[in-house]
Amino acid sequence: MERDEFIKSLGLGVALLCTGSCMSGCGKGGGADTPDPGKTNPPTGGSTATVDLSQLVAIGDQATANGVLFFRVATGNVPASFVATEAICPHQGGTLVWKQTNSRIQCQLHSSEYSTAGAVLQGPQNSTGSTRALKIYATAVSGTKVTATIV
Repeated sequence: MERDEFIKSLGLGVALLCTGSCMSGCGKGGGADTPDPGKTNPPTGGSTATVDLSQLVAIGDQATANGVLFFRVATGNVPASFVATEAICPHQGGTLVWKQTNSRIQCQLHSSEYSTAGAVLQGPQNSTGSTRALKIYATAVSGTKVTATIV
């Protein structure tokens, strides 16, 4: 094999290898910002989640049950004193927590932030992905329990 032929065949082989790598990296399911369907699906409609009021005594207290994050935003044991939302971030399945100091729901994975109404206040950091608004569930207080109805 001549030197020119060898260089041409080597170049073609490298080009094919690079093209294959690029194509597989751009395919479905391989992106860093592809949500994990097993982690990001909120609870199914028609179900409920319940926590005991003893877990939500002070403003800012939070608890998670059945895929729902509950937190207290005001005094009193009335539905308006509590917010219930999905407990998993819709971006990539990070855990959501209530940040009382700035009145925001925050993802622990990429720091997305949401309002108590579920609106996106800040998208994911260190990521090119985006996120959707959070689902907020209606709450009811009965006796010593707070219940969220998932619709």
